[in-house]
Amino acid sequence: MGLWQRDDAASNKTRSDTSSRFRIRAWAVVLWIMLWQAAAMLMDSALLLPGPVDVLARFFALAGTAEFWGRVGFTLLRIVAGFVIGVVFGAALAAIAMRFCRAGELFAPAMALAKSVPVACFVVLALIWAGASQLSVIVGVLVVAPIVYENVCDGVRATDVRLLEMAQVLRVPAARTFTAIYLPQVLPYFRAACASSFGMAWKAGVAAEIIAIPAGSMGEALYGAKIYFDTPDLFAWTLAVVVLSVLFEKAFAWVLDAVAARGMGAGSASKGVSSLEHGSVCLESACDDARVRSQADVASRGSQDVDRIHALACAPGDSGALRLDRIEFKGVGKSFDSVSAFSDISFTVEGDAPVCLMAPSGFGKTTLLRMAAGTENPDEGSVEALDVDGSVFVPRISMAFQEDRLIEHLDALANARIALHARDAVWDDAPRLLERLGIGDCIGKPARSCSGGQRRRIVLARALLTPHDALLLDEPFTGLDDASRTRAARIVRAHERGRVVIVATHDGRDAALLGARVVPLDSDERVDDAARSEGGDRDVQ
Repeated sequence: MGLWQRDDAASNKTRSDTSSRFRIRAWAVVLWIMLWQAAAMLMDSALLLPGPVDVLARFFALAGTAEFWGRVGFTLLRIVAGFVIGVVFGAALAAIAMRFCRAGELFAPAMALAKSVPVACFVVLALIWAGASQLSVIVGVLVVAPIVYENVCDGVRATDVRLLEMAQVLRVPAARTFTAIYLPQVLPYFRAACASSFGMAWKAGVAAEIIAIPAGSMGEALYGAKIYFDTPDLFAWTLAVVVLSVLFEKAFAWVLDAVAARGMGAGSASKGVSSLEHGSVCLESACDDARVRSQADVASRGSQDVDRIHALACAPGDSGALRLDRIEFKGVGKSFDSVSAFSDISFTVEGDAPVCLMAPSGFGKTTLLRMAAGTENPDEGSVEALDVDGSVFVPRISMAFQEDRLIEHLDALANARIALHARDAVWDDAPRLLERLGIGDCIGKPARSCSGGQRRRIVLARALLTPHDALLLDEPFTGLDDASRTRAARIVRAHERGRVVIVATHDGRDAALLGARVVPLDSDERVDDAARSEGGDRDVQ
């Protein structure tokens, strides 16, 4: 799967600027109509080329008859039905293919065949299978499904794997993963597929009707105009096809955007989030109350709020009454492309104090955290989570990743609640935690518009609120000024008392602020540390 990259914004802007420059303009349409009229006047034969005035006159004359609307309804119903069935069928197959690799391999030949076989061949087969009246439905499905299938698959592949890993580690509900992560990424691909395939469905459906000549269809009228050399009728019916195609394409796009916005809003972590594309957010009354609450009130209730959040977020979950006692790293090593990143790393993290892994950038601190989270396996040694009886324990992990991994169209509150259910007791405490971290003004503002320091604190709030047994923090205070760093560290210390906390950092101030035990990972630092402590820390080898 691809990654969202920093230069995507620039490339998207370039594409947007290009498309806006080449959008259909009124002056260009008028010019082409004038050229058409000039050509018709030069030929001076309505049989060869009727002018635009004659065609429009004939179009409005046809539109005033019941026969016209009967034919329009016949063709429209079948083409729209084929289009809708093709969209649903193609999207469903794409979802299955992206979920199961073997299914994608199974579908690939069929989709390639549907794309490569000419429509005329489909028409002949469909006539044999279903008869003339349903021909345009079958052709529509066969034309639309492969386009939607490929575009949806491309959209899923382009979804940011870092966001998906965040959702996996934090146990974000599946429905919210779909609406908040997959849907915004896939929607542009799906919309583009529908826009292009709708026009193709119209062209293929009408062409099929001209071949099969079902009674009462627009295709029958076009065929009759051709037989009787009624060129104005031919142009008028063609104009009707074009107008209907454009109108229903726009209508479908409007419905799709409305449904998508409603779906993403309903599935977001903050109740009532809507208009996600433009970042305008309507929040529940509790959020509004949090935003206007005075700083003095928040400060007076701060310690009580942190204690409450600590109790709720760290409450035992599905693991039963037993609690995580420690995480042990035993002789851990890791290599990338046959190059050793580190080896023989051993230490134990208990709940008595946070542990700060200290090493220069690039040593592998993030990799060690990923091992603790279960998203990376060591090449040598082992990482074990144990309960108080020394039995293997499967902990709930919460993590502040080195990258922000925020969902850009959601606000601070929605991002902080992304792994919560509305029924969770800690749900209502989220606004107060954001206020305590000094980012209450980010409630109602999309994450994409927040500063680096604000985004970092949103990430920290998300990690603290997510129910967990162990907390992993990767460079948690990057980009914070001294006052914000001190405040954030104090909140982490109060929130995580008695819990397993592992912090990866290269800044010694973080360890001091957190009251953490330092585990130096660089080999020279470990030797010096061992010498100074007359034998060193027994947990660090």
